[in-house]
Amino acid sequence: MKDRNHFSKNEYTKVKNYCISEYVSYIKLHTILQKRFFSVSIISLLILSSTIILYTLDSFGSGYPYVHAQGYAAPPEPLIPQGIINSGKPPSTNIFNIVPGYKIQPVLWNLTLPSTVTFDDNGSMYIAESGYTYGDFMPAPRILQVSPGGQVSVLVDRGLNGPITDLEFNHKNGLLYVSHKGLISAVDHRGAIKDLVAGLPSGGDHFNNQIAFGPDGRFYFGQGTATNSGVVGDDNYQYGWLKISPQFHDTPGKNITLSGQNFKSFNPLTPQDLNDYVTTGAFSAFGSPSHSGQVIKGDVKCNGCIISAKSNGTDLKTVAWGLRNPYGVALSGDGKKLIISSDGADDRGSRRIGNDEDKIYAINIANQSNLGKFYGWPDYYGNGEPVTNPKFKSESSQDNKPLQFLMQSHPPVEKPLTLLSPPGVAATQVAVSTNSSFGFKNMAFVGEYGTMGSLIHPYDLITGPSPQFSVSTNGPKVIMINPDTGNYTNFISPKGLNWDFRPVGIKFNLNGDALYIVSIGKTEIRASVPPTGHDGPFSTTPAVPWTYANSGVIWKVTKINNNNNNNNNSSFSTSPAKDFILKQVPSATSPPGSVVIKQPNTVNQVTISVFKYNNNTAMSNSTTISKSNIINYSRPSNFTH
Repeated sequence: MKDRNHFSKNEYTKVKNYCISEYVSYIKLHTILQKRFFSVSIISLLILSSTIILYTLDSFGSGYPYVHAQGYAAPPEPLIPQGIINSGKPPSTNIFNIVPGYKIQPVLWNLTLPSTVTFDDNGSMYIAESGYTYGDFMPAPRILQVSPGGQVSVLVDRGLNGPITDLEFNHKNGLLYVSHKGLISAVDHRGAIKDLVAGLPSGGDHFNNQIAFGPDGRFYFGQGTATNSGVVGDDNYQYGWLKISPQFHDTPGKNITLSGQNFKSFNPLTPQDLNDYVTTGAFSAFGSPSHSGQVIKGDVKCNGCIISAKSNGTDLKTVAWGLRNPYGVALSGDGKKLIISSDGADDRGSRRIGNDEDKIYAINIANQSNLGKFYGWPDYYGNGEPVTNPKFKSESSQDNKPLQFLMQSHPPVEKPLTLLSPPGVAATQVAVSTNSSFGFKNMAFVGEYGTMGSLIHPYDLITGPSPQFSVSTNGPKVIMINPDTGNYTNFISPKGLNWDFRPVGIKFNLNGDALYIVSIGKTEIRASVPPTGHDGPFSTTPAVPWTYANSGVIWKVTKINNNNNNNNNSSFSTSPAKDFILKQVPSATSPPGSVVIKQPNTVNQVTISVFKYNNNTAMSNSTTISKSNIINYSRPSNFTH
């Protein structure tokens, strides 16, 4: 071993600096110089011991293995405490107005950004935790699986790009199809992912969306636009993508010729220079002007369109283009039409559009002549009306000039089936009833996320009232639409404004006798971060959407006195149980067969009982209970699919 006299000057300096950086005392420094190898071994042993102690405390101190809403290995503490799936009091059903003859109940809660569900042939339910929402809240995206018996497991927790906007089970090949940012992928029963369609233009405001399988074996999905109305502006910086992808812009479905309209905007890419402005043209990168007669080439991987492909992801075709954000796509009851929900333009950006409603379209895909038609965006809004109509002029416009076309000429414009009023309801997924036991057969159910305030109105509407602007606050709900006439009515809505309910996913179960509504979580439009006891509140400019972790809920709607509410497996009781059960998946910290039964009591607290199966019995606190009796009694009706 070397003492100090045998160290070179450089060696001694390195060791001394290490000790200083690690807050090592002078005595320990001397020990390191005398017995460097021995000390390094001791340090390694201490690290290993600490790891074992922490693991032991986590494994046994909690009493039972939790299923974390964002993965078992809990990340650093978020702005609110980490939640546990289905812990605490279930969400109240008293907040809803619902069509007579139907009931709603929570299935899973305390999820983080759930966005959609689907069901396989065995009745298992798959849930996507999106991994992204506006406001740049980006927890890890993942897919959960819930067995017909209520067993929750993580199917996929890596290899996904948030947001996950849809899951759809392909009953022909047994694969789970996933629509996530820029990709359509297939997942097998092991959780292995294979990308089918890549390179989708989802780097902007909107993404690739809901998937529907047609009778022809092809799948259909919506692809949103990069911008609000065809021009990249400083509003896209607020959406988060302009700062990292300044060259990104919209791509049309077919070749177009520009009129040469250009727009001046503040340059947020040079925040130090408040006098820096840029000029940007349509379908062009930020700061790139356009000129009259300029041709923009179209692509099948276009923005604002419906795309179809074979089940293996090949043979892409453009079904429709000129749609702003076709979020919901579902097949009609007869399998001939696509029912599409598309969000209207917002009052924001360099080319603000006022008074544009969300739309419902019905495209007859059985007739090939209907494919590839133009639906108006970015130059036609409302009921297929030209943007030059004064009704679309924004109240917050900085000048009195009327809006002009971005394209020199247009194909014939297809009109929507119906408009959803008032503007700004934010239509989400679509599901069509196909089972008479649920009722309303062939009717389409559409989610409405509700107003997003500062994202669809001038920013100062949120921070204070302004008499020259009209304020719209459209509550979230689920509506029911006749796909033949376009007439619609409320199916379920909160009693008054309630931002805890934000429906984005709408799906029927395998039998079609239960409707599942996925609320992504409590979302507010805030001008400050909510107090947390850490650093807040602090000002945010402009106001931004704020979605809370662990606030997402899966709701189940069924017809009252419907005998088909439960799974046909005769081993399960058909009567509602008083207990809620959550079966945990075996892991390093949970013995095989572990079960957690949560028993709500009269003081709204939760008592946890942990059972470990030994052959055919369950043991807890020296009490032996028949395993079959536990399953028969404790399996709740709200876990049947």
